[in-house]
Amino acid sequence: MTRAHYKVKVCQDQVYSVDELCKIYNVRRNAITDWMKSGLRKSDDLRPFVFRGAELQRYHNGQKRKPLAKLKQGEFNCLSCGSAGYPAPQSISLMTTSSYRFMAVGVCATCDAQVTKLLKASEYDSIEKCLMSGTSLTLIDESNCEIPADTGNKPDLRETVWYPTNDRIVHEWQIYAGRFETSTKRAHLRSIRMLEVFLGGKAFDKVTPKDAADFRDHLVNLGQTLKEHGGLGNSTIRHHASQVRQFFKWLRLQDGYKRLSQNIPLYLELPKAVHAKTLPRDDRDYLTIEQAEKMLEKMPDRTIAERRDRAMVACAYTSGLRAAALTTLRLKHIDLYKRELVQNALEMRAKNGKSFRSVFFPRTEAFQEVLVNWLSELVVLGFTQDDAVFPELAHLKQRGSEISPVPPMKSSSAVSCAFNLATSQIGRKCTPHSVRDTLKALGDELCTSPKDRKAWSLNLGHTNEKITEIYYGKMSDHQRRSIIEGLSTGGLLTAKENAMVLDFYESRFERGSDEYNMAKRLAERRAAARDGDEVLE
Repeated sequence: MTRAHYKVKVCQDQVYSVDELCKIYNVRRNAITDWMKSGLRKSDDLRPFVFRGAELQRYHNGQKRKPLAKLKQGEFNCLSCGSAGYPAPQSISLMTTSSYRFMAVGVCATCDAQVTKLLKASEYDSIEKCLMSGTSLTLIDESNCEIPADTGNKPDLRETVWYPTNDRIVHEWQIYAGRFETSTKRAHLRSIRMLEVFLGGKAFDKVTPKDAADFRDHLVNLGQTLKEHGGLGNSTIRHHASQVRQFFKWLRLQDGYKRLSQNIPLYLELPKAVHAKTLPRDDRDYLTIEQAEKMLEKMPDRTIAERRDRAMVACAYTSGLRAAALTTLRLKHIDLYKRELVQNALEMRAKNGKSFRSVFFPRTEAFQEVLVNWLSELVVLGFTQDDAVFPELAHLKQRGSEISPVPPMKSSSAVSCAFNLATSQIGRKCTPHSVRDTLKALGDELCTSPKDRKAWSLNLGHTNEKITEIYYGKMSDHQRRSIIEGLSTGGLLTAKENAMVLDFYESRFERGSDEYNMAKRLAERRAAARDGDEVLE
C-alpha cells in the first residue's frame, strides 16, 4: 500500500467486505490480511470478515507518517513508504547491538520493506511479551475498549463510540439498499447508527418496543434543544424517525429477526406536534425569465473559461437540466436541428436514473443563442460527438487526432461557481436548481390548458404535473401578500357585481329599489377606482 491509499475515503457508518475493500483500495486480499496483522480490527470473528468504515479510518489515520510526532510503544517508522505502523509479530526479530543497545527488526505492514527501531528496555520487554504470546503490537499502546471513531471530516469534532455488534446485518441491509442513491443510503445509515449508539450497542434482534419509544422521545427532546447545544431541526428528526422505521420493517423479514415485535415501527411514530410546530421554511429565491436574460447579458465572455460558464448558465435555462446532468452532457446529446436535448441516464449523472428528451423551452431564445455559439466554438477546437460539452479547463484547447474522447467533469461544482458569479452581477443569490423554478413560473404564464401544463411538466422530466406544481415555482409570501392586498381594494368587483353595474347603466332597475341602490353604490365604487387608476378585473 502506498500513501495514495491513505487518501481513500470510506463512509464511517458503512460496513465493507474483504472483496469490497480490495476494489476500493485497489489491493489484493493478502494486503487486507497484513492490515489485520498490523492492527486493523474486524467487526467480529465470523467469516467472511467485515470491517466498519470508522475502523478503517482509525487504522489508516494511524498509519500516516507524522514526522514531528513521537512514535508510540511498539510503532515502527518505515523509511520506504513513509508510514508509521505496527509490523506483524511473526516478522519481528529482537537483538542487542555491539554497544549493548536493544534493537528490533521487522517488516512494514504496508510495503513489506524492512523496518528497524532502537528500543528502550521497557519497550523491548513489551515487544518480547507480544512475540511470545503472538498478540498484535497495537495492544502495547491501546486497550480493548470500544474504539473511538471520528464523527466527520472536521478534526475538532467530539469523538463518539461505535459498536460492531450489528455490523453484519447492516452489511446485509447495504446490499438491499443498493437500489438507493449513495447519499440516500448514507443518510439511512446515519439514522441506524444513531439508534445503535443510543441503545449502547444493543443487538438489533434484542430491540423492544420500549427501546423504540425511548429513541422516539430522545428525538423529540433533541428537537426541543437549541442547535448550539446539540439539538436538531424538525426536518432532521422526522427523517431519522422515518429511516429507522423503514429499517425495522426490512429487518423483521430477515432470518433471525422475525421474532421482533411488529409494533416497533409504530412506537417510532413522532407526535403530531413535531410535524406542525414550526412555520414552513422560506421559499428559495429564483429569477423571472426576464431577470435571467439580464443576468446573462452581464456575464463576462472575454476568456474561454468565462464563455464556458456563460454557456452552462444558458444551457440550464434552455433545457432545465440539473447541475449533475449538465456537467456530464456530451455533444451527441444535443440536436440543434430538432431543438431538443437528450438526458441519457446510461451516460449521464441523472437523478433516479431517469432518461427523457427535453425540447428547448419557449422564451429562451437569448439563452439558446449563447449555447449555439459555444457549441460552434467547440467544433472549431476539434471536439466531436463523444466529447463533453462542458469539460475541465485543461481540455479546452485545440484537439488533434486523440482517440479518447474528452471526459466530462467529475463533479458539478463548476456549475455552482458559474451561477454564483452570474447572480453576483445582479446582487442575487440563486442556485442552479432555481432554474427549474424559473421555468415552472414561466410555464404558469404561458400554459392555458391541462394539455399545455402536462407537456411542460414532461419537458422538465416529471412524470406528472403535480410534481411540478408541488415542488417548483411556489408562490412566495411577497406575491401572496400583493394579491391579497389587491383583492382587498375597494374597486375589485365580482362577476355578479359587474353584471349589476351593467344593468344599472342600462336602467333595468326600478329607481329607489334595493337593487337600484346597491347597483348605484357599486357603480360609484367602480368609477372611483378608475379615477384612481386601480385595476378592477
